[in-house]
Amino acid sequence: MTQLLDIAVAAASDVGQVRDHNEDSFLVGDLDHGTLVDAVARPWRATAERGVLLVVCDGMGGVEGGEVASDLAAQVIWREMKATPATRDPEVFARLLRRATRVANHDVHAMAKREPGLKGMGTTVSAAGVVGDRLVIATVGDSRAYVQRNNTLVQVTQDQSLSSALLAAGHDEIEAANAGSAILQALGVGDDVEPSLSIIELRRGDRVLLCSDGLHGLVGDPALAILMAEPHTVGESTMLLITAARAAGGSDNITAIVLDVGGDRLAAPRDDADLPTFREFDPQKEGDPALTDTSYVARRLAARIGLPSQSIPPSIPVTGQHAIMVSRVGIRLPETALPIEDVEGPARRHLKTGATSAWLVGAVAVVACVIAWVLGGR
Repeated sequence: MTQLLDIAVAAASDVGQVRDHNEDSFLVGDLDHGTLVDAVARPWRATAERGVLLVVCDGMGGVEGGEVASDLAAQVIWREMKATPATRDPEVFARLLRRATRVANHDVHAMAKREPGLKGMGTTVSAAGVVGDRLVIATVGDSRAYVQRNNTLVQVTQDQSLSSALLAAGHDEIEAANAGSAILQALGVGDDVEPSLSIIELRRGDRVLLCSDGLHGLVGDPALAILMAEPHTVGESTMLLITAARAAGGSDNITAIVLDVGGDRLAAPRDDADLPTFREFDPQKEGDPALTDTSYVARRLAARIGLPSQSIPPSIPVTGQHAIMVSRVGIRLPETALPIEDVEGPARRHLKTGATSAWLVGAVAVVACVIAWVLGGR
């Protein structure tokens, strides 16, 4: 008898406080029925066999190019993955997701070459699905995925960024910070792309976050942990995350998808020490040797920019684990009152317009205080 997965997912995207258009794109796809679902107006809940495909893309390349690249990449990955046969093997799914990401790279790159006004456009990608009791993630660039379990938030993807590579090579945090937001590869910029593939063992009650750097770049991981914590629902957490990034300056577009997973398919956490672990999958290998706690992709990308491999430690760690403090954001937010700007464009059509009201002002103030308190105590 097939054991089903209980899921709840909420999503939101916001233009931020500085940009005049949104180059982020996202989608939530129901793999069981091959349809896109609206997880913006209210959380989407289902009992499913294959579950959902989650995609977050952060475009670059100008007023039109970034939005086109991110929207096209998300749609192509969905098109390719919904056409794949169901599989219970996470390594097979990872290879299929890698193929879909590379097809998306081809299509974005081809459009950029075909349309002069779109030359140089590209996008980051973080795409994820659940296979059996595993979360499988494909990453290009610096969009991230996290898993929250046992009051701990763990980053389960490795940034493909210059600052991350410098830190791994032993440079200090100031030098890494001065490197800015440069990424080591982006989908659509070249003829091919090499996604990083993570495979994470899930537990019943895990909460998953996919987000663009407009969120994690402004809201530190300890603050993310607070806003992801119970008693907030997936819908409330999504709105609080967006609001926190706006309160922190909102200098970039902000996108977040929050997923809860449960059901008899997943085992309960064994104990408090049973935490998510970053594992990167090498599609060129089979079995246990294919899974490592380092990022072979990040190491190769770093070598391309002149960081010698001998200066990079064998293990390139993720951000780390962050214990969740008891949330002081004791507010209940209306599920439909998302702080989303009314932004025109093909990548924004599926978003809802939210009105700024008294609750938003209060939420911004409360979240800003929480973030200041958390970051001030680090």
